Amino acid sequence: MTAEIPKAFDRLNGFLMSGEPHRFTHADLNRLLLHACEIGVSDVFFKTGRPAVGRVHGRLVRLTGRNLEHNELVTITCDMYGGANADLQLRTAAPIDQAYMLKIGRDKSVRFRWCATGVLVNGNFGISIVMRKLDGIPRKLERDEVHPKLLEGLFPEDGLVFVTGETGAGKSTLLASVIREYAEDPEADCHIIEFAAPIEYVYDEILTISCEIDQSAVPDHLGSFAAGVRNSLRRDPDVIIVGESRDAETIKACILAGQTGHAVYSTVHSNNVAATFLRLIQSLPVEETHSIMGSIIDQIRVIVSQRLVPSLDGKRCAVREFLVFDNEMRRTLLSVASKNLMLLPVTVAKMVDQHGQSMLQHAQSLADAGKIDQAHVELIRRTEEVSRELLEDQLPEAA
Repeated sequence: MTAEIPKAFDRLNGFLMSGEPHRFTHADLNRLLLHACEIGVSDVFFKTGRPAVGRVHGRLVRLTGRNLEHNELVTITCDMYGGANADLQLRTAAPIDQAYMLKIGRDKSVRFRWCATGVLVNGNFGISIVMRKLDGIPRKLERDEVHPKLLEGLFPEDGLVFVTGETGAGKSTLLASVIREYAEDPEADCHIIEFAAPIEYVYDEILTISCEIDQSAVPDHLGSFAAGVRNSLRRDPDVIIVGESRDAETIKACILAGQTGHAVYSTVHSNNVAATFLRLIQSLPVEETHSIMGSIIDQIRVIVSQRLVPSLDGKRCAVREFLVFDNEMRRTLLSVASKNLMLLPVTVAKMVDQHGQSMLQHAQSLADAGKIDQAHVELIRRTEEVSRELLEDQLPEAA
């Protein structure tokens, strides 16, 4: 059980680790991480000359009362890295991005993804470390919290499903819940292959009757997401999970997998459904943009964009925008793309209003249900207005 944060809380003293050491050792690091897990921390921040800080349901709280010295950051980095040259690597402009496992008991452990980077502190070299807790078993998909139309389209037989949002928006969590839904279906008859950087959720403890799940880390097991997708096509997959579609090679590999009869799920860093098309266009080489975007439109099945906002119970709540594409929509988008690709985002935005659910609509329904504050609805309203204005500003040049 993790502690819930009350609406009024003491972020300076209310979450401090007990028995704070005068100097951090490897054992003290593990004690602090265990404390962080117990109070529901999702991310831990260490920095030269600053106290250790944790993020709990989106809020930053102090985990130590004193500032950490630089030599303590060096010790922590070297201990997790497993070598005394970690400090030298950071000083040569080479950040460290690895996984760290904390043993809690004989048969239980907690995994973290950590990134150490050289930073400037008071004019001198310092170290910043960010550690993200990787949940072991994903949560079940809360079907009653998913719009019926989205739920109906979320499990296509083939084609592309993009889950989008900013960093920390819960994209991986939503995808993991989808995988678990497949895994626990006794009649799934499904082989799922996932490529992640790093692997955030594991499914070893989930009872599967008719589902096989293979997980590979990029670049540990395969050099890139694109290489992973190509590899998966030789392994009889039904569902392919691609950690992120961030470059043309990966996008083209995902398209090929969809065209050959597989359901492909991937993430994109975009804030709404319409902006996803703009992000994809910008990721492609100019000479291939029209042909690749045509293939994306042909294969697209669902785009769901998500953000997390503070909820009235002190936690965070997922607000989602989505569009489930049908053949008529795809024909319309292909026609638009043949005239001017830059008209795609504004066309898709209108489709969301007519056939999907906007972020604002979902936020208002959550506020009406007493789950989030109306102030967050107004913030989303202003964000959407700015986003629409930016899209419409492209129209005079595009026309």
